[in-house]
Amino acid sequence: MESTISIEQFKEELQSWKNELSSIKEEIRHFERHLEQLASKRLPKELLAEVEHFQNLFICQKEVIDKLRHDLPDSRNKVENIFHELRQMSEESNWEASEGLESRMDTFRKIYIEIKQDFHRFEADWM
Repeated sequence: MESTISIEQFKEELQSWKNELSSIKEEIRHFERHLEQLASKRLPKELLAEVEHFQNLFICQKEVIDKLRHDLPDSRNKVENIFHELRQMSEESNWEASEGLESRMDTFRKIYIEIKQDFHRFEADWM
């Protein structure tokens, strides 16, 4: 996101991230239901360890989503305050407006995509 964005663009970006996080959290719930179905069967020990591994990864990802979601402002005043603070930081230090939030979202996406790919390989092998 460029430092010359408008407050409306900033709000749209924040809303987009909120929607993305909600969608991913719902997708994780879907994956967890698959794991519950698998765990309800009599499984070899190594497979149970894999199920538990993914359960833990999904718990961690939901915690990251909750933290990110908490840090994304909701009220108009908070959005405007953060936008102006980031704008000022950008002007003072040539820092991209919202770089911190955007960087955290990018990191979350990369990690989540890897976990999702691993889970799909696991599903293909065992489900």
